[in-house]
Amino acid sequence: MARVRKKEKNGPGLLFVLVTLIVVAVVGARFFGFHPDSESDVPQPPSAEDNQLKTTPPAPQIPKVLVLHSHATENYHPKDSHQHNGEPGDVVAVGKVFVQALLEKGIMAVHDQTIHDRPRYSEAFINSSKIIERALSENPQIQMVLDIHRDGLQDKPEGYTTVKVNGQDVAKILFIVGNENNPKFEENMAFAKKISDALEAKYPGVSRGVRVFKSDYSGQLHPNSVMVLIGDWQGNTIEQANASALLLADVVASLIK
Repeated sequence: MARVRKKEKNGPGLLFVLVTLIVVAVVGARFFGFHPDSESDVPQPPSAEDNQLKTTPPAPQIPKVLVLHSHATENYHPKDSHQHNGEPGDVVAVGKVFVQALLEKGIMAVHDQTIHDRPRYSEAFINSSKIIERALSENPQIQMVLDIHRDGLQDKPEGYTTVKVNGQDVAKILFIVGNENNPKFEENMAFAKKISDALEAKYPGVSRGVRVFKSDYSGQLHPNSVMVLIGDWQGNTIEQANASALLLADVVASLIK
């Protein structure tokens, strides 16, 4: 009788092979840097830097007002009438207060702080007219040109250029238009009256009205151009002028808006 050969034992079982393959796959994946459960595969919120890069930058502001000082060396009481050390006078500081107040109301201004009345006082308006022309050429969107000064009155009673607003002493404001060599005189007058009336309506007593001088104050360069006299040298302090500049900025901003 033929001998019956025993059945040879099979190699590794299927389950063992599958487990081995899985282990090899995981080890290999980790070796090459792939971690299925690692934090690198979990979506992360954008960082602050990413947000900054993706934020659209704000549109640049367009200046609407040109502020200058043909007599930039003018001072207020108790200082000398004019600055003599080559530096701007108090009136330029008042202009800064005015421009900053406009900016806080969303109105950007070009503030020229050049000293135009030195070395020759008589050439102040000739010098400033060149600055106005250049500024208007660079910023054609400008809607107003305000040449800020202070008055230099003689023999006026105490308090002539001062008024109380909300219990505070502020300097009165006079608006001046020149009619010499000025084809835009009527437009300048209408503009000056508009500001004066608006100022008087909101802050009664602050405006001293509008006056016409037979002089050339560069009004021909822009229809909305006017000389603004904030207070007086002997009659007002710079603090009173600054307070008045804030009131003027409030009115000017409302007219532009």
